[in-house]
Amino acid sequence: MQSTVLFYIIITLNIAFNIKSAYNYNMLYKISIENFFSIADCQELTFEVPANAPDLACFKLSRSDQKTRLPAVVGFFGPNASGKSTILRAVVSAVLFALRSFDREDQINNLFQPYRQKNWWGRPTKITIEFDSQLSDSDPSAIFRYELHVGHQAKDFGNKVVLYEALSYAPKGKFRRLFERKEQEFDFGREFDISNAKDPRTQSIRPNASVISTLAKFNHPLSSYLNKVIAVLQSNIIGVYKIQQNVNQSLSIYLNDKNCLERLNRELRRLDIGLESMTIEMGNQGAFAKFKHAGLDEFIFFDEESAGTKRFIEIFPRIHYALETGGTVLIDELDTDLHPLLLPEIFRWFSDSERNSRGAQLFFTAHNPGLLDDLEKEQVFLTEKPSGQATRVYGARNIKGLRREPSLMRKYLSGELGAVPRIG
Repeated sequence: MQSTVLFYIIITLNIAFNIKSAYNYNMLYKISIENFFSIADCQELTFEVPANAPDLACFKLSRSDQKTRLPAVVGFFGPNASGKSTILRAVVSAVLFALRSFDREDQINNLFQPYRQKNWWGRPTKITIEFDSQLSDSDPSAIFRYELHVGHQAKDFGNKVVLYEALSYAPKGKFRRLFERKEQEFDFGREFDISNAKDPRTQSIRPNASVISTLAKFNHPLSSYLNKVIAVLQSNIIGVYKIQQNVNQSLSIYLNDKNCLERLNRELRRLDIGLESMTIEMGNQGAFAKFKHAGLDEFIFFDEESAGTKRFIEIFPRIHYALETGGTVLIDELDTDLHPLLLPEIFRWFSDSERNSRGAQLFFTAHNPGLLDDLEKEQVFLTEKPSGQATRVYGARNIKGLRREPSLMRKYLSGELGAVPRIG
């Protein structure tokens, strides 16, 4: 299992290096999740901002529909083990499956698990993601919908197969099928440019692999393009694991991307923590970082830095690449080790029209209730998992009678919004 996690870490870093010139837009419109880890019944999350909401910088116009606004930042709050990470995990799992399942025959078993109650074991896991993108660099942006149903054997969690997989898009407001798969039967739309299900390339699609991942390996143009498009996703969570990069992995990103290092140093100076710059040099043991601090005559080394500084250096490339490409970044436990005043600054990066000119989105989980006062109710989702029950997800904007309050934190801590731990 450790080698599987390492593989995914390498894949994620490779994605980060390869997408710096791939400017594609991937704003998320909707997610639905059913029978996936702590989620049993279908939980549907819609991110479209209501028409009566004010015109705020944190709401970005959709590139596919100029009448639709989407939040640049979305936060998930709730007690420990309530299912916050499960939501991010579902998105990342579906994306990784579409990207890499041809290369990893065991991937489907590692990424998808049913709700651990006997009457759910034999039911499929269902994940649907709606996002905007393009069929090619020259095509206009449109809303896409990717659907994946994974079948489980009630007594064998290690023998999973694809029951249903489909991709459609809505170039003129109505969804049109690009492909639809029912187990090992395939139906392709005109734009997918595969004449029929007997095309020899379809014979290589395994029951445990994605259509997109497989056809991309055979240089099918649209599958290869879609593979590149969805690869702009950045995340620090893979399956049940949170990616904890070691020092060498973190530093290798900056060593190979001087622009990212320059931007990091600019932010470190702006944050006024006394750190003037980070430089990377090669030594006998590989790359190492040196930090110059104001008032000190000697450099400080990576292991001597604070946990907060190291955490910021770790997550910064994911945020940077999302802003550069107009992609989506999902950060689990964003508030870990970071000062509460730093997090609103990160939110502002995504709201700023110049810094985020390509429509990047940040989705995160956190426990710090103070962050609620830096978010609008359309940006806040809450998770509950009462004892003996499955996860329930709901948006703050769906709470009846909740006004646009100056302090969502007070409402949350008082229990008015729900999703608070019950102690005792």
